[in-house]
Amino acid sequence: MRKLDAVFWASLTVLVALYTYFTVVTFAPIDSYISDEVYYPASAYNILNYVFHVKPELVSPWTPANVTGYVNPEHPPLGKYIMGIFELAFGYRFVAFRAPSWILGDLILIFVSLTVRRLICLEPWATVFGIAGGVVTALDPILWVMHGVAMLDIYVAFFSIAAFYFLISRRPKLASVLLGLAFSSKESSYFLLLPFLFYLTYLYSDRLRRLIWGVLAPMLVYVLLAIPIMVYFGGPVGWLRQSFLHEISWDLTSGHISSSATSQISTPWDWFLNVHPFYMGTFGHLSLFASTSPPIMIAWVIVSVLALTLVRKLELSIITLAGWIEWLSFVLVYFGGNNTLFSFYVADFEPFVDVTIVAGAFLIAKRALDIISSRKARTSHEGKEGGDNGSWQGQQDEVHNLSTT
Repeated sequence: MRKLDAVFWASLTVLVALYTYFTVVTFAPIDSYISDEVYYPASAYNILNYVFHVKPELVSPWTPANVTGYVNPEHPPLGKYIMGIFELAFGYRFVAFRAPSWILGDLILIFVSLTVRRLICLEPWATVFGIAGGVVTALDPILWVMHGVAMLDIYVAFFSIAAFYFLISRRPKLASVLLGLAFSSKESSYFLLLPFLFYLTYLYSDRLRRLIWGVLAPMLVYVLLAIPIMVYFGGPVGWLRQSFLHEISWDLTSGHISSSATSQISTPWDWFLNVHPFYMGTFGHLSLFASTSPPIMIAWVIVSVLALTLVRKLELSIITLAGWIEWLSFVLVYFGGNNTLFSFYVADFEPFVDVTIVAGAFLIAKRALDIISSRKARTSHEGKEGGDNGSWQGQQDEVHNLSTT
């Protein structure tokens, strides 16, 4: 087991090192804003300035989109807090506010590998497929692009997969805190409360403990992190009106981009075939698109059906359902009135997709082989019983013939 652990961590270290290297050489030289970076790092700077009353060194230039005083009330604040810490430490510059996303991208790769290994359990396959999970994540195009830029999607992706890894590892208290951090990163994670609570019913028979660790603790984390923004908006009522309720209204309203920009807009079902991948910009010879991978997305559909019907392993089912519930939340938003959705939202739940595909593929194959072996053993046993019965009958006939002569 120790040798396999060494192989796992050595392989993962090499993979993360390569991923980090290619991230830095790809995104560090881009000395301009990438897509919605004009909003989030600037709002992080404004939060430092107007909420916490500190002012980082302003190195990178502002653009017309960098509205003075804008704190991005449409989304929870945690991602902007983290960007702000890096801006305070290293100045308001492109590399500084992208660096947290790069780190979280590395951590997502690690947590996908750990989650796959936890789900499979059976060695050496758990180690082999755990590493494979990391490779699939490293090659996943939507995570590659979105972990390179300073937007919020990679934050919710990391805290969500980390929360569910610790949940299925039977560490619900830590998982609960991480779920609260996911809530505080982006509202697309709110519906993850459903599979989280469902798994807690398996861990805790006591309803009070389920309420505390499934609902109250994540909400407490969310509220505590929102307190500085509450103060900025004049108290809980002002925050509720200008941030939380505004956030819901924003999510259910079209117009986040011109409706004529059809090449940028996609529906949740378009994401399976990479229809209208969101254009992030061209930088020298590099054009960036928030592209999904149709093979990964279609495999997700197939593996999910088989995982839920054939394997029926609780932990795999929870991970699978977590991804689908986030996808369904975007479907609800679409039918709720927001028809300007974008392909980069897939990054919010993509770690669940990668885990489901890799771990699910192994567990489905194992279950299928177990069924085949069981049927062969049953057939062999029935054939042997039939042969024994025929031999017994032959002996009885021989005795009968001797007695009649």
